[in-house]
Amino acid sequence: METRIMLLSKETLFCKYAIKILESYYQKSEIHVVTGTDGSQLDDELHNYQPEYLISFLSPWIIPGSLLAIAQKAAINFHPGCPRYPGSGCYNFAIYEKAKRYGVTCHHMKEKVDTGNIILTSHFDISPYETVESLKLKSMNHLLMIFERIINSIYTSDSLPVSDEKWLCVPYTKKQLKELCRIDPASMDNQEMLLRIRAADYCSRYDGAYFEIDGKKLTHKSAIEEPIV
Repeated sequence: METRIMLLSKETLFCKYAIKILESYYQKSEIHVVTGTDGSQLDDELHNYQPEYLISFLSPWIIPGSLLAIAQKAAINFHPGCPRYPGSGCYNFAIYEKAKRYGVTCHHMKEKVDTGNIILTSHFDISPYETVESLKLKSMNHLLMIFERIINSIYTSDSLPVSDEKWLCVPYTKKQLKELCRIDPASMDNQEMLLRIRAADYCSRYDGAYFEIDGKKLTHKSAIEEPIV
């Protein structure tokens, strides 16, 4: 099946905005949009497509190499973190490290996540009082901005920008994110524990910082019931 662009994305508000941007450039017959939720499976029939561009925008899936190979021109991803924060927990680690600058990244995809050559970034300042929620909201706005720029570049010149930026570390893992959320009163002072609580706090629907007593896991409950993003 010949398709100009295949977009893999989530079923969220900002992903819907990305789809609207894509539809403002191309007829629906030229694009194939696949949305899913965390834990859902990719359809094997996608391997039958031959898109010129395969695009992942906040995709809930780690795209396998066999699917990356169907892209005739490029397979690219939009990551909601800057080159300093590849992988999982990008917002959390930035807040934990008290970063002063953050950003988002568009890059070529490889089988190992967030390692392909960087295409375009957008950076912005972080407030000293930034939260995971506010940082995510800012990141989504910047991610949509560079998404539009990339789609426009593909549409007008059938080409992609080339950035001289490089990834600054290996991708963070979910195991590292889980360790960041762990609190140990026996080895951490109050400042460290409060910083971890802040870096892990998003909303009550998600697990935040935690500690264990007698093998029982106790999780800090966020005061935020429903996040903006």
